Amino acid sequence: MNKDSILQRAENVTFEVVADEAILIDINSGTYFSLNEIGTEFWEMLDGQQTIEQHAATIATKYEVDTSMVVDDLLELANEMAKDTLITIR
Repeated sequence: MNKDSILQRAENVTFEVVADEAILIDINSGTYFSLNEIGTEFWEMLDGQQTIEQHAATIATKYEVDTSMVVDDLLELANEMAKDTLITIR
């Protein structure tokens, strides 16, 4: 996976956002994963259309931080989510 990867939420995952934080649940295994506010924003962007770098640029602009730093953070999060089969890579 790299900054040009396009991700989408896995069909077997449901989620609920409470107080700007998402709780993801794999309905097949019962495994859950929680996301902070930025992780939740990223999760909600995962439509299978844009790259990780494009999502990072949107977040970086909103929070006025360096895009490359956000790319690194999103890649780390995406790798964790992929390991738990919460996302699919296109």
